[in-house]
Amino acid sequence: MTLRKILPLGLILLLAACSQSAERPLSSYAPPPDVEVHFTVLVPQGTPDEDIQLSIVDAVTGIAFNPRRYTMQPAGENGYAVSISVPFGSLLTYRYVRQGDATTFETAATGAAISYRELLVNRTNMSSNDLVAAWSDLPSQVVAGQISGQVTDAESGAPIGGLNVSASGLHTTTDAEGIYILGGLIQGQHNLVISSPDGAYVSFQQAALVAEDMDTPAHIQMHRAEMLSVTFSLALPEDSVPSVPIYLVGNLAQLGSGASSPAELPRLQPGAEGRYTLTLLLPAGVDIRYKYTLGDGFWNAEHLPSGAFALRQLVLGGDAAGLTVEDQVSQWTAGASAPIWFQVTPPAGTEGPVYLQFKLLDWTASIPMWTLGDGRWAYKLYSPTNFGTPLEYRYCLDSACATPEVDAARTVTGNQENTQVLEDQVSGWQGQ
Repeated sequence: MTLRKILPLGLILLLAACSQSAERPLSSYAPPPDVEVHFTVLVPQGTPDEDIQLSIVDAVTGIAFNPRRYTMQPAGENGYAVSISVPFGSLLTYRYVRQGDATTFETAATGAAISYRELLVNRTNMSSNDLVAAWSDLPSQVVAGQISGQVTDAESGAPIGGLNVSASGLHTTTDAEGIYILGGLIQGQHNLVISSPDGAYVSFQQAALVAEDMDTPAHIQMHRAEMLSVTFSLALPEDSVPSVPIYLVGNLAQLGSGASSPAELPRLQPGAEGRYTLTLLLPAGVDIRYKYTLGDGFWNAEHLPSGAFALRQLVLGGDAAGLTVEDQVSQWTAGASAPIWFQVTPPAGTEGPVYLQFKLLDWTASIPMWTLGDGRWAYKLYSPTNFGTPLEYRYCLDSACATPEVDAARTVTGNQENTQVLEDQVSGWQGQ
């Protein structure tokens, strides 16, 4: 559900703007108090003399978008440091970058891309000591080691499968027997984080020392999280299209993480006084990140007044059962670029629904369109519409776009001052 690829600068404008703003979405919920986290990192010998930045990434929107970057200060030989403040209980997703004429990203010793590291902020005055194995333009020559072990339930002793395991930006999952092997780690201390996709277990964190070409055993016991009923109550901007689906997307399975189409996301229902509501069972003590959307985490997601992507945070205490979170979407648009109306008439006999799919380097997740009746379908794209080159799109008859329209070669130009209305006709569906 997230767009994770790095896109050419000429394709998207303003989407990956770096910000250190503490701007937060409008909400009745106040996160836990901020605590200071001190980051230090050692970079490889031969690293060019460029700014080293800590980049806090947004895995819900997509790691290529909505980063918050902090320029680090030199701290000893090949070392850099910076301190930031974040709410207590946060599970930070971050990576290191070099900023010169271009942005250069860190990689693993194997050359694999680093999507993001993880750090569980479970102490005050917390420190994280990291090692950059290599840069994308400076491959590593070091011999790597690994961490391996089994994860079990602290109460029953049963193995736990399907957990996320990460260290220094490398990721794996536990198998049905709770076993994991995380290789490609350079010599030194690494931060091992284990979390549950649905939050059923409280996230776990510990340091692990790795030696070259050696295995470090780490057998972990996990504690179950208390599940609490939480109601989301949402007010929409005045320019929202009435009676269209409003979805919630976030970093847990209950919030659509891993869904292949927006149609699989949890949907809010119309409630009293024009608000939309949704009640879910969510884990206490787990960092929950979420946003509201008319599409997915990227297309037609909510934005802050500054135009930046919105990302909300919820860390529930054990006394939060029955909590109602009253949220307000500031705006669907991102900046001054106007929305685009897509209207399509499919071939006679098409039962629908009809899906709209956009291409950014590759085809992204398809979005279900809104029925207009009489066999016609529509969709209003509020954001992002500030793309710098024509955007390719097509219509499909299923969420996976296994049945796209015949001979589709449609494009639309963004960065327009006034709303565009596109009226398209599909001549036929492939394979039909």
